Amino acid sequence: PPPHVDPRAGLYVTDRSGESIKVSIPEDCMAVQIGECLQILTGGAVAATPHCVRGPRPGWNDDGVKVARISFPCFVDAKPTFPLTMPEGCGRENVLESGVGRDKVPPLEERWTENGMTFGNFLQTSFEKYYDWK
Repeated sequence: PPPHVDPRAGLYVTDRSGESIKVSIPEDCMAVQIGECLQILTGGAVAATPHCVRGPRPGWNDDGVKVARISFPCFVDAKPTFPLTMPEGCGRENVLESGVGRDKVPPLEERWTENGMTFGNFLQTSFEKYYDWK
């Protein structure tokens, strides 16, 4: 990173062991974050990745240079009435157990309450659980 950027700031993802690790994306590459809807739709074959972006530590750079965090997230979502249905022959446990960092987000089983739940209902329930989650 440039000399004015806190080397601990940036994108972190949760790996399969539950640890948060810093991700460095090469300049000529693009990162794609997989969400819980794809985890459901693939029957757990693809696992959602909890992530966060950490800003610079307070007081890390005392030389007066201000550094902005710039990103360009692009969310691809389904229409609200789209049913989140796991593949035929797949069990609910396959979907629920495939996620990583399960202690870092509200439990999926409390937000995706039934196979075929609409995306809109899932999103609303998720917002409610995230804001009430301790």
